[in-house]
Amino acid sequence: MKITRFKYSPYLIKLKKTFQSSQQLISEHRGFLISVSDDLGNSAVGEAAPLPGLSLETLSDNEIILNILRSYIVDVQFPDDFKLTEFTLANFHSSPSVRFGIEQAIISLLIKKDRNFIKNNFGLTKSEINVNAIIAFDQLDEILYSIDEKIKLGYTTIKMKIGREDFEDDYSLVAAVRDKFGDGIKIRLDANNKWNAGNTLPYLKRLEPFNIEFIEEPGGDLLLLFDIAKDSPISIGIDESLRSPDNAFTVLNESKIDTLILKPGIFGGFLRTLKLIQLANKLNKKVIISSSFESAVGKSGLVLLASLTNHTLAHGLSISEYFESNLCNDEFPVKNGIISFDVSKYPPDFVISN
Repeated sequence: MKITRFKYSPYLIKLKKTFQSSQQLISEHRGFLISVSDDLGNSAVGEAAPLPGLSLETLSDNEIILNILRSYIVDVQFPDDFKLTEFTLANFHSSPSVRFGIEQAIISLLIKKDRNFIKNNFGLTKSEINVNAIIAFDQLDEILYSIDEKIKLGYTTIKMKIGREDFEDDYSLVAAVRDKFGDGIKIRLDANNKWNAGNTLPYLKRLEPFNIEFIEEPGGDLLLLFDIAKDSPISIGIDESLRSPDNAFTVLNESKIDTLILKPGIFGGFLRTLKLIQLANKLNKKVIISSSFESAVGKSGLVLLASLTNHTLAHGLSISEYFESNLCNDEFPVKNGIISFDVSKYPPDFVISN
């Protein structure tokens, strides 16, 4: 398979309402769509969209990288052997989000060429993917109302942003949610690394009675989280602390941390995420795939990755409901807290809006 065409174009998606976490406010998201074609007449699309505040690269960085890569990728021959394809892709040095977009697009072409590509190279996929609802920072009454609305939509796993200046406010919030909704929902928390070495473990012990599924990024660096995980009464999940694939493999192989929340466009690409999923599956640990405000294009790649995990925990793939409008058709919408995934329909044929 030879690449005959490579182009990229910017996009902008506006959110219905500003999304607030403990670290940032997000009212819109910008990125690039990457389009490629091969000598067999197939075309595919990928997405490169850094998230300000979390991604190491900027949108301007990506534009420079894509402009350089354009001259290198056209006329490149990708072999049928997947290991050789991985090697070829590794030769294109780029930012994490560009890597994700290019790998998504090239792999989509390979799948179109061989409909057994996913099964033969990635493994079996799940037909149903559980999805969590995200509850941003807000007043208590608004949070309770939002959770009630999510439950009516079929969500059974609720992810709440915490990390307020006063822990007692976080504690009161979690207590109020569990009191109102009982054990009928799963609660996971995301502290966005707001706690410190002195208070993280005491806070975790205080939250223990509320039956928390796991708490993401409670606070401290990676080595501190290794130690905290040994004594924590609540399962620890890590996200932002994973600044490199090497770190992630170390976490899986050498620590008691059993949950990795991966944003492939920030973490470092489709293939690196796939390798971690495969290792986690072997070690009976869990990779949660999470969106970083991708459009339906990038989300489709995330859905494929989530389908390859061997657990039933919910993934963070509901962010598109915050968009005023998407760039194209979403072939994998969330319905009743679940995404139905038919591997024979991947990759979708996107109709991009102008």
